[in-house]
Amino acid sequence: MHSILQLGSTPSFRLRALAAGLIAGFMLAGCNAADPLEPIREQQAVGNFAGSIEPLRELLQTRPDDAEVVYLYGRALALTQQSNLATWSLRKAMQDPDWLIPAGLQLAFLALDARDFNEVVEITGQILEREPENVSALLMRANAQAHWKKDPELALADANRVLELDPDRLEAYEPRILALLALDRLDEASASLAEAGRRLVELDATGSVLAWHCSTTAAFEEESGKLEQARETWVACIDAHPADLGVLSNAMNFYDAHGEPDRALEILRDALADTPTSRTLRVALSQRLRAMGKAAEAEALLREATRHEDPEFAAAAWMDLGDFHQASGEYDAAADALERAFELAREAGSPNPDLLFAYADTLVLAGRLDRALEVAEDLPVPAHRQLIRARVAQEQRDPARALEEFDEALRLWPDNPWARYYAALAAEELGDFDRALAEYRYSVRISPGATDARTRGAELLLAQGQPSFAVQMLVTATGQAPLEIEGQVLLMRLSARLGDMTTVRDTLEQIAQTRPAWVGRALAAAAEALAKRAGPDVALGMLITAPGVNLNDPRYAAALRALVRFSHEAAEAAATRDAIQQTLALNPDSGAFQEIRGLDLELSGAPVAAVRAAYARAVELEPRNPQALSSLGRLELSGDPEAALALFDRAAAADLSDPAPKLEAARALIASGKLAEAEQRLDALLLEHPLEAEAAFERARLDVERGIATAHTLERARRAVRFGGGADALELLSRAHAARGEAEPAAQAAERARTLREARASEPD
Repeated sequence: MHSILQLGSTPSFRLRALAAGLIAGFMLAGCNAADPLEPIREQQAVGNFAGSIEPLRELLQTRPDDAEVVYLYGRALALTQQSNLATWSLRKAMQDPDWLIPAGLQLAFLALDARDFNEVVEITGQILEREPENVSALLMRANAQAHWKKDPELALADANRVLELDPDRLEAYEPRILALLALDRLDEASASLAEAGRRLVELDATGSVLAWHCSTTAAFEEESGKLEQARETWVACIDAHPADLGVLSNAMNFYDAHGEPDRALEILRDALADTPTSRTLRVALSQRLRAMGKAAEAEALLREATRHEDPEFAAAAWMDLGDFHQASGEYDAAADALERAFELAREAGSPNPDLLFAYADTLVLAGRLDRALEVAEDLPVPAHRQLIRARVAQEQRDPARALEEFDEALRLWPDNPWARYYAALAAEELGDFDRALAEYRYSVRISPGATDARTRGAELLLAQGQPSFAVQMLVTATGQAPLEIEGQVLLMRLSARLGDMTTVRDTLEQIAQTRPAWVGRALAAAAEALAKRAGPDVALGMLITAPGVNLNDPRYAAALRALVRFSHEAAEAAATRDAIQQTLALNPDSGAFQEIRGLDLELSGAPVAAVRAAYARAVELEPRNPQALSSLGRLELSGDPEAALALFDRAAAADLSDPAPKLEAARALIASGKLAEAEQRLDALLLEHPLEAEAAFERARLDVERGIATAHTLERARRAVRFGGGADALELLSRAHAARGEAEPAAQAAERARTLREARASEPD
């Protein structure tokens, strides 16, 4: 779902750009009555874009390389809110010089609407090479640069050029003013804003442009420090333009920024009360309520709209409710909601193909795989069918078949970032890490923020021992699409490993402002990397001196755990023991801090009974504490592997993202002599966490020690080598080759192991 800011910031320049694209398209269209395209052109000329889609699909079967057919198809998809499908068609149409400009304008419009500013700049640049005075392209590039804030000078130049070519294109004032503000030329920005106001009166401007001017005036007053004046202007803007989404969005941002979230909520409630059929406002209010912890009210608000008598309106409401459940991880409820949306849409006419595709995709997430395949057979878009089949195969743990299906889907829809991403996951599961990395990179090039491909790709590069390349991938287009929180934590870890403490501090500050619950984990990740680079004493110093750290706050438990561990490694444990005692005194019922006390006792060499008691107390206070459960499992492993297995399984269930307890569970099975079950556990672990070198090593070792050396065994051994398994992994690989009668590669791996051991032995302590 989109936020109100995204949906409410659609200025009029976008409509003009769209109109320009449509006009250019009709100017290029031919008029041969015998041409099967003629009735399709007529359909689109009267605005029947939805009706033109099926005839165009049929025509593409026989004329797949006809640029006009491809363009008209892409435009029809774009104007029926199927922008994901439209992108590839419009790109293909742009390859024909005769269709570069109309297809490019339409594609740039879609990119600007999605705030993909890099894409806008690239496409409009191609158009302006052909037509340097294309006003629509100049205006879109000016807006992209102004909102992107990457090159305000160019934004200003483009906006000024638009006003030179067409003084009545008042939309150009928006990027012009934004650029001047970014350049800190406040007097000029003020003058430009006043000039825009005068021109609006002269031209008898429409309500949307007047709303923009009012909103910009209030924002400028705020920027100038005139808060009370800005507050008065916002009140006036809302009174004058109560239904304008841009005004509402920006006014809410103002009140949020100044500590008045209740006022922002009130604005949204009032707006929806005035326009109860506004889907955008209803979704935005629901999102805000959920963010405030009022999930039940948020759901009720969406469910209310599903009871509307208009089936199309109700179908859209069910879609929104499905999105709500999906965002909450409630996939069964999401599938039920989308099924209802599909039924209503079918009653009202032909349902949007994107709705049917979303329904099938949600069925996959809900684990209803047979039903997903049934729905896939009815999907009118071939690429959609292939993607659902691929996702089903992936959920069935058949990555080879999934990758085959993804290959076909990508042939039909090469610019789909999600297909590239899921293909990368399947390639990882198969051990084809070169393919996985290529697909992650492709996904990032298409749309940097669509998935967490930057983070996944960076993790793969880091596992391969390439931290510098990992950083490059991770920071790609972060100004355009910020990293998710896991990516920010990884950036801190990588930066610490490379000694870039400035980025560590800046990223930590950003996390503290936006996701404070993650600060402890981020600090611990950075400390871990810094300890490997410079030693535990340096990591300890960073943890002690980090600004704003409150080790008595449970949110910083991960940082305190790292502090205890590195204090022992640096022989400074006595200096931190008082901090632990103080924390426990302030938080006697915290399972996390009791677990850290147990760790301190264990590292101090305390009696096992005392250590076990501390961990047990942590579990008593917090039954799903994964660290305490894993620690108890370690204590039990040598004496009672079955008990250890139960504890490791509980730890794994408590934190699905951590592979460590799953690996320990497999080792507990090995200790119990249950090798077949251990193999199954390790195979499942590597499907979920393909980069785990230790798991790959254990799986290959089980085979080799029983005289088994299949291609599967070699892949696991190679994986252990690739991801830092060191000399032990190389020796295991050598043994696997030898067992297969492959003397030369066995000798090569053994020699690499020997060289590595000699190099390590010669390193100073």
